[in-house]
Amino acid sequence: MDHDYDKLELEKLNYNSYLKVPDLLKLQQLISDGPHHDEMFFIIIHQTAELWFKEALHETGILIQALREAAVSRALKVLRRLTAIIRLQVHQIQLLRTLTPVEFAGFREYLRPASGFQSSQFREIEFTFGVRDLFFLKFFKSMPEVKQRLEAIATRPSVFDEFLLCLKGLGHPVPERLLERDFSEPRPLDPALLELLRGLYEDEDGDEKLVLLCETLLDFDEYFSQWRQIHILSVGRTIGQKKGTGGSAGYKFLQSRSELRFFPELWEVRNLIGGGYGHPAVG
Repeated sequence: MDHDYDKLELEKLNYNSYLKVPDLLKLQQLISDGPHHDEMFFIIIHQTAELWFKEALHETGILIQALREAAVSRALKVLRRLTAIIRLQVHQIQLLRTLTPVEFAGFREYLRPASGFQSSQFREIEFTFGVRDLFFLKFFKSMPEVKQRLEAIATRPSVFDEFLLCLKGLGHPVPERLLERDFSEPRPLDPALLELLRGLYEDEDGDEKLVLLCETLLDFDEYFSQWRQIHILSVGRTIGQKKGTGGSAGYKFLQSRSELRFFPELWEVRNLIGGGYGHPAVG
């Protein structure tokens, strides 16, 4: 009797049922005429990217909580995973290079007016980490819940703002003007903050974990920047400088965003460390 019960339980839960594999494999719905065989490749690349974006947002929530609790070691561990996820995305997007212009043209017209601009999870990552271009909200007018969520995120502290609050909680003299500002407005490069960051780096007896956290934040920023650059190259390689399927300027628009950084202070402080350059021009 017990044996029959155990067998029934095993049949209830297995690899396929736990991961919902049959359902997952039904989600690749090709719409091109034929259909074009490369459309499957295109869909899977973007669907897996969205799964990793979901995990990145999940981990970001844990990162923010760790920063609020000043749990630096936990924040560092979570951030390392986040960085590994973005590094994976850098490699994954390069798969698009195997798609020739002729192959992509074989099904591209069927995608209109769909566009990568409409990835709500990607925008949520950008907004949460501090790149908050409200221009993108118009792409979610038909998705009011998404639009409202992005609008709400735009008013909250970014991940770097949470890091500054963490530093304040640990006793570091973060300027109050940065902690009490309107978080929906861009954060200015602040000379006093840059001096604080320089002090963290140059203090041989300081908290090395905070320096490692700064460096890992920069790792995340660097890989995200690489993702942007490779995305630009992949688009240029497959469609040249044509307009995007969603009506954007395509390659040129992506190129205009190539210099975006989540943590400009961590890049700027390099100009102060070691001396010889003086203070950067900040306003």
